[in-house]
Amino acid sequence: MVNIVQSTIRANVFETVYDLLTAQLSEGTVTAAFIDDNPTFPQVVINPSSIKIKRTTLTNENRSYEGMVEVELYCKKNKEIDQISDEISNALYTNESTLAGFGLYLDDISDSNETTSFWNDQKIHIKFITIEFKANV
Repeated sequence: MVNIVQSTIRANVFETVYDLLTAQLSEGTVTAAFIDDNPTFPQVVINPSSIKIKRTTLTNENRSYEGMVEVELYCKKNKEIDQISDEISNALYTNESTLAGFGLYLDDISDSNETTSFWNDQKIHIKFITIEFKANV
């Protein structure tokens, strides 16, 4: 995990979430993109962060930073989706003070309904988790 700074905020947020989930999840491969060359499951894909920078004063002296990171889950078993979703939420909330120490404050964690797809004749369960945050830079 790294300190969140304005000049590299997107990369810092991504790295912080990636490092935390890599260290905390008991199952799955945490990655920055879906591994489609001989994939193994479950896969936990951390997408790049989206940042919204808002002026808090008319003179442009102060800004607030809000954003989100979307996490994609790909599993072969239906129950793995829920287990990994719970692990992600638990890891984030359990480490909330650690994240705050780096300048990242959780707002909301939400997930999508599970869908299914087929990959090389394998049924794959898919879910998206959205992590919303504020950053102190």
